Amino acid sequence: MDTAIWIIIAVVVVIVILALVLLLMRQQKARRRVQAEEIRQNAAQQVSSVRHREAVAEEADARARQAKAEADAKAAEAKRLQEQARHHQGHAAESRQEVESEFARADRLDPDVRRNADGRNPDGRNPDGRNADGRDDPNTAGRHAGQPSNNPIDPRHRPGADPRGDQTPPNAR
Repeated sequence: MDTAIWIIIAVVVVIVILALVLLLMRQQKARRRVQAEEIRQNAAQQVSSVRHREAVAEEADARARQAKAEADAKAAEAKRLQEQARHHQGHAAESRQEVESEFARADRLDPDVRRNADGRNPDGRNPDGRNADGRDDPNTAGRHAGQPSNNPIDPRHRPGADPRGDQTPPNAR
């Protein structure tokens, strides 16, 4: 009988151990369920905060896109204005050349303007006021034969005239 008692005691011990293991596993599952529920509640509380952050981020992104669109529009406007300025400068240069050639033509026709036999002024400049190499002399630009003319129409020869060629009528000064 001794062996039967030991077998019964072993079976009872195994049953008790299995019962304890099952009890511990159930308690662990219950703790995990409670822990998972707490995590879900914390996450649910953070949802509104996350949605607010997303809204702020979307608003910032919209402002950034709007600023970029405005910058692109301003860049396009600047480019357009720059092209327009180049166009006007080209026309102004053409007009300036036409006016200069008209003054040179008038100087060629004017018997009071002194010239050499080769058509140059005594100081070596062409009738249009340029040096022999075709460049303007910044020290004598616009003067013929080394002295200013009293021509009231030619702004190059008026004392105190704007070198850019802005023409203000003499009686408006």
